[in-house]
Amino acid sequence: MADIDRQTTLTPATAAQRLGVEVCTVRRWCDWHAVHLSTGASPGPGALRRLTGRDIEVLLQVRDLRAQGLHTETINEQLAGLTFAVIESDEQSPPADTEIAPTSTAPDGLQQAPVVLVALEAMQRQLDAVRIIASEGKQARRDNVIVFGFGFMTAALMFLLLIVLSWLYGG
Repeated sequence: MADIDRQTTLTPATAAQRLGVEVCTVRRWCDWHAVHLSTGASPGPGALRRLTGRDIEVLLQVRDLRAQGLHTETINEQLAGLTFAVIESDEQSPPADTEIAPTSTAPDGLQQAPVVLVALEAMQRQLDAVRIIASEGKQARRDNVIVFGFGFMTAALMFLLLIVLSWLYGG
């Protein structure tokens, strides 16, 4: 728990807003992918669920992999091969009932930079997934045209064979 106390943590509601999913989805993902998250993401009975910045990064990856249609086991296998940054802070965590607000020590543009980078990376992963799906779709259409062509040619040859046979045997 010491690493959680040194990090700024978020409630499941705040995490859900950042991820663009429902709170129940965050809780479910925390349970399904607990091995890749901090201990505060899947606390014992009666304890408050708190998510670290690293947990949010992991859940962003989970969200993107789910969008690709992957199942829990496959996602856990892929997460095992990834490394996520652990951001430690000397600040104390806020009480469980407070939401984290940006500090006013930096200009607004600099505060939003990490959020923008994360959003751009997520958009890039989604764009790559769309490109892969599109190229697979083009290949599938090409394969369908080839199969149709072979089928048509086979039917034409069979038709010609029937005409020749009927002509030879008294038609």
